[in-house]
Amino acid sequence: MSDYRIITDSSADLTDEMKTELGAEEMIPFYMHIAGEVFTDDESLSIPVLLSKMKACTEKMASSCADPGAWKAAFEKAKNAFAITISSTLSGSFSSACTGLDMAKEESDCTGYVFDSQSAVSGETLLAYKLREFINEGCSMSEIIEKAEAFILKMKTYFVLDDISNLVKNGRMSHVTGALVQILGIKLILGEKDGRIELFGKARGYKQIADKMVSMIASSGRIIDGDDFIISHCNNLSLAQEIVDKAREKFNFGKMRIIEMKGLSSFYACDKGICMSF
Repeated sequence: MSDYRIITDSSADLTDEMKTELGAEEMIPFYMHIAGEVFTDDESLSIPVLLSKMKACTEKMASSCADPGAWKAAFEKAKNAFAITISSTLSGSFSSACTGLDMAKEESDCTGYVFDSQSAVSGETLLAYKLREFINEGCSMSEIIEKAEAFILKMKTYFVLDDISNLVKNGRMSHVTGALVQILGIKLILGEKDGRIELFGKARGYKQIADKMVSMIASSGRIIDGDDFIISHCNNLSLAQEIVDKAREKFNFGKMRIIEMKGLSSFYACDKGICMSF
């Protein structure tokens, strides 16, 4: 099983070092559409430029996933691979990856499986580490699939937005509500439930965020027994570190990793956004 590779879409914020460590060099990009421009979420993308374009844009912005052909090529190149996508309720990436795998199987002798992470950002990264763990243990393909699908069901993902302007621009929050949230200094704590985004709490002001995020771990019902923790941030290392430090004091986590968000994650979390998974 050591020859199995991992393929992700670019919602997983993997660094070059992580890609090598995980055997996940193949990352399928998303595309961000801002005021008539298309930005590809790959190594050439400048996050500061992306955020600047987003801030200047007053109209609706959108993102799109890669077509099945990109996934087909990745599966054929890897020969044997497990793919991880953002939640199927948030994007068509999972469907595109499944179609791409079917296409690859018809034209080559490759094997593979596509996981719907039912999460995004740090959740995809965390799942990639679990997959590599199962692969390195020498588990059979069916065992890896069973263990990974079980992990997806218990994994928790929460995030907090400092800037909700993108939600307003995309019509996911009214202008009136958005204005009130900004004026009152309320920070929304959102999370994944059955692959969908739901509101889990609110923090009054910036100083409450770390304590609120750590309290989400306690109230999540997730049993922490040496499991790993990953937090992704968009220009907010200090808050990410504070959350890690507080979580380490209260819970028995294994490895705790802090990662900088890439394109798609920054597009939706916006500047200062934070996303944690465990």
